[in-house]
Amino acid sequence: MMTKMNLLRVVVFAYQLLLATAWGSSNVGGGIAGVASSESGRRHYVAAAKFAIPPHYQRSQNKFQLNSVPNGGGDNDVESLNGDGKDDDNTSTTNNEENNMTLEKASELIGTFWSMAYPYYKESQSGRRLFYGMIVLLIMNSSVSVAFSYISKDFWNALSSKDTVEFYNMMTKFGAALVVGAPVAVLYRFQREQLAVHWREWMTDRTLQLYNSNRVYYALERDFFASGEDSEGETGSKGGATLIDNPDQRITEDVRTFTAFSLQLFIELARSMIDLVSFSFILYSIQPQLFATIIGYAAFGTVTTSLLGRSLLPLNFLKLRTEADLRYLLVRIRENAESIAFYGGEDVEGKEVSTRLRKVVDNKREINVKQRNLELFTTCYNYFVQIVPVAVVAPQYFAGSIQLGVISQSVGAFNHILNDLSVIVNDFEQLSSFSAGIERLSTFLTAMRDADPSRSSEDTLLALPAEFNATSIDDEPVKEEAEISNESIQLNLQKMPFTNGDNVLMQINQLRLNTPDRNRVLIDNLDLTIREGQHLLIVGSSGCGKSSLLRAIAGLWTAGSGSITRVTDDEVYFLPQRPYCALGSLKDQLLYPSTESLNADDYPDGHRLSKSHLLRQSLTDQDLLDVLDMVDLHELPYRFGDGDPIKGLNEVLDWGNTLSLGEQQRLAFGRLVVNKPRLVICDEATSALDVASEAKMYSLLRNMAQKDLKRGEDNKVALSPSGLTFISVGHRPSLLAYHDIKLRLNGGADYDVTQIEKQSVLPQSLTSNFM
Repeated sequence: MMTKMNLLRVVVFAYQLLLATAWGSSNVGGGIAGVASSESGRRHYVAAAKFAIPPHYQRSQNKFQLNSVPNGGGDNDVESLNGDGKDDDNTSTTNNEENNMTLEKASELIGTFWSMAYPYYKESQSGRRLFYGMIVLLIMNSSVSVAFSYISKDFWNALSSKDTVEFYNMMTKFGAALVVGAPVAVLYRFQREQLAVHWREWMTDRTLQLYNSNRVYYALERDFFASGEDSEGETGSKGGATLIDNPDQRITEDVRTFTAFSLQLFIELARSMIDLVSFSFILYSIQPQLFATIIGYAAFGTVTTSLLGRSLLPLNFLKLRTEADLRYLLVRIRENAESIAFYGGEDVEGKEVSTRLRKVVDNKREINVKQRNLELFTTCYNYFVQIVPVAVVAPQYFAGSIQLGVISQSVGAFNHILNDLSVIVNDFEQLSSFSAGIERLSTFLTAMRDADPSRSSEDTLLALPAEFNATSIDDEPVKEEAEISNESIQLNLQKMPFTNGDNVLMQINQLRLNTPDRNRVLIDNLDLTIREGQHLLIVGSSGCGKSSLLRAIAGLWTAGSGSITRVTDDEVYFLPQRPYCALGSLKDQLLYPSTESLNADDYPDGHRLSKSHLLRQSLTDQDLLDVLDMVDLHELPYRFGDGDPIKGLNEVLDWGNTLSLGEQQRLAFGRLVVNKPRLVICDEATSALDVASEAKMYSLLRNMAQKDLKRGEDNKVALSPSGLTFISVGHRPSLLAYHDIKLRLNGGADYDVTQIEKQSVLPQSLTSNFM
């Protein structure tokens, strides 16, 4: 039996020949003119391949925020980065000579296919077992087909000669073969579907791990958002990075299509090779002319189908894009339903939906026309199959040299071999869609690899990165550096022990911060040191770079120069203006982003578990109820649990749309109590609260930061280390009472750092409502 490696290599080689035959340019052995790729504007660079990729990218109306994705609330520092959310009708066309599918390009496409398909069979033991089982059943299924071919021949011979005994004997053999063959066929299809599901699960999970690793999801969105559009409405590569549209579709639809059709293609090719060998002997033994006829007929069908259907490749590429664009807009309308309703913007949104729907419909109509022309030929081609083998062997039958059963067997063998040699004719549309899907998926995987600072261009597309952040705390500080490029801000993450001294939690040296498109300098030559227990307030006019500075501290924005040194990510907590509410229960909202436990059974085969967000302490339900009481949300579990607070804690709702913004902001402060970070960074985290509620939230922070009297090992009383330090961005003068240092940003290199005068008590107007 062929090994798994050899079988996969046969698939790769055969698919390469199919592509070269179907879409080879006139430069390759006088082949067929190649298929023009879809649009220009963005190039996918897998080795030397130069395939054009559709340049349509989605824009978000929302502002950047310190959240999982760069959309949401926060200080709108960079108005020039806000897109209008509209695409351009202009579509540029690349040069046909450049986009023709040559043998070299087909080889690159096959190499890309191999780099995405092979890791599953290499790493997944379950996948290999399913694969080997499918191969065994495939061989058995082909053997059943050959057996039925001989049984059918003898059956028709008995019927033609009117041999009653032989006829019923063959009926008995047919029934026995059916008893054996039917389960083989059913088990073969079942095994194939099981392998397809397992492969999709593995590859989707691996793609998601790469997408979530080192905030790659944010980097892709940030680069796309900052890319802008050229004069023709196209978006391309920016600073060497590949810009990605609709990553959700690529993770779901493109991965599903890739795994399903890859398996289907492999099965067809493997079955074709087995059948080709088996039935070629049968056909050649009947009449050698039949074998020559089928070769010529299959070659004619392949060449004609390729000529008629070569324009389907760019149309199917465009189909993926236009349908994703329409879905994106409908989801966007749903997510912003309240704002649209307040404005009464249904007509504007409806116009945009109609525009995108028209593009989907126009594309489908073009595909229908091409399919009509293609199917006119393939239908005639398939009808002629019924009479071509009969016409070749009919003279022998009329001469009495062969029986009717031989004609039946020759027709069956002819059809088997013809199907084996006519993969392009039978699956041309799917093959063109599959090629477009390979391009989209490989572009996405390449962009994720380029956006991940812990991966290099030498890594394979599906290779997991090395661990970026350590999860254990050693006795000695461990310094981790992530330098993206020569023109990027250097972020140093340093573990620091808790001491009674003045630890430096964050230090900024010679920071120059640009917008992601590098067209504007927000902050220049900034030097700043924050020690334990020093609380910083960042102020300044709108657009001066306050929230952008927080993004740089988080490592989300890297355009610029200089360095930022701070404690590691597991000791830092960011509070955006609009907190993110995950899918889950109220309890999950309080624990976010931590989790109580990790179970490998909850993840697909091959998933790498990360313990960086395991909850540091065990909390009971009563502890969580007490936390809600600290942030004035004690009524929430009672409200949603019908009077039962424990039931309310475990109630699963869409909390982002259920809670008001003020409730969400107070819930975010509750997360601080649960997660106990050392450094908290707030981006207008109390903007939706009244002054009294704001005072209570910051009083909670001050209490968490307070040093307590503690008796040491030498029996001496001393102050304990600070619990936490916080940095805030805000506009309200009331915030001055809770901070020690003020950083005023005036744009560029104009900034000043001043000490805030201490106040012994909070103003009466701030405390009268809750004390």
